[in-house]
Amino acid sequence: MFNSDSIKIIPARIKQARVSRGYSMADLADRINVSKQIISQYELGIANPINIINNLVNVLDYPLNYFTKEMPKNLIESTTYFRSNKSTSKKLKDAANEKVLIFDEIRQYFEQFVNFPKLNLPEIETKDEYSIYDIEDIAREVRKYWNLGLGPINNIIEVLQENGIIISRIKVRNTKIDAFSKWINAIPYIFLSIEKNCALRSRFDIAHELGHILLHQSITKEDMEEKSNLNRIEKEADMFAGAFLLPAESFSKEVFSSSMQNFIALKRRWKVSIGSMIYRCDDLNLLTENQVIYLKKQMSGKNFWRKEPLDDIIEIETPYLYKQIIDIIQENNIITNEQIIDDIALNPSEIEEYCYLKKGQLNTNIINNKIVSIKKYSDIKFGYN
Repeated sequence: MFNSDSIKIIPARIKQARVSRGYSMADLADRINVSKQIISQYELGIANPINIINNLVNVLDYPLNYFTKEMPKNLIESTTYFRSNKSTSKKLKDAANEKVLIFDEIRQYFEQFVNFPKLNLPEIETKDEYSIYDIEDIAREVRKYWNLGLGPINNIIEVLQENGIIISRIKVRNTKIDAFSKWINAIPYIFLSIEKNCALRSRFDIAHELGHILLHQSITKEDMEEKSNLNRIEKEADMFAGAFLLPAESFSKEVFSSSMQNFIALKRRWKVSIGSMIYRCDDLNLLTENQVIYLKKQMSGKNFWRKEPLDDIIEIETPYLYKQIIDIIQENNIITNEQIIDDIALNPSEIEEYCYLKKGQLNTNIINNKIVSIKKYSDIKFGYN
């Protein structure tokens, strides 16, 4: 029970909760048995939802203190770049976008206690359009800037996290969304669908989103909705992913045969799908037109476009940054799990999902016997300002 006189519901939180769950106003109205107009009034702050707040908590599956938590101020955000953008509905895009904003609040919270890796990106001259030569040069520059050399990238998530890009795998509850990315307050985020469990497709998705982060910061939402622009933007991100994962200087020296067996061996070494390597070979003119056609026919005949050899063997990469943060906090008893849950104002299972933690890691019954002197943390300010 709570005292309704002392509670203040934040209207913007109702909208964020609704949109993040993929509900229209009509959907939510039906579920809590009110009119669509009333929902609109709640979200605009015209009507007070205090009498139906329990219904909102239950239907939208957010804790009560989420609805009383002030929204972040002075938010500067880019458009959201979606892989499979053309087939993704507005409702799904809006839901995904709200999830990024919620995740940014989680980052801000933990930033009180730990130093995140600093953003470390090369300065790229942005253009309205990029030629394949531009993209090759940019991919080469990024590898050089990060000291990656010209060989295979063993763990792309690790590379990006170490250079200040925040990555998470979440349930997007839709098979049409592979990945999406966004800048918020000068921090780039990449989200991957947890439902997509192919390691090499995931690696290419990450490289594709890195392409958006580097090349398309100035792209507007309207640009993304224009079909001709979208096709060009997606092609540029794909070309960047291929150039970043498979540098022309080194990869070209290893394509000495157009046999499928050679490409399977290259896949094991470079951790890039056979399909992506075929397209990369085509971009670099490493194969004749007939060889490319023959390989694509083989891919179709063997159903490799769906599932390739080694797909079940190569392990999927996972984001570990937030697990490290939680581990440090728990091991040193900086704050309790209960305090984390209360401050972030999400259900424990949802925090675990955003942060890619093991189920139950934020169980408030966990007792950690490692003690660190509280004086060391006496200057830490708990919760939000």
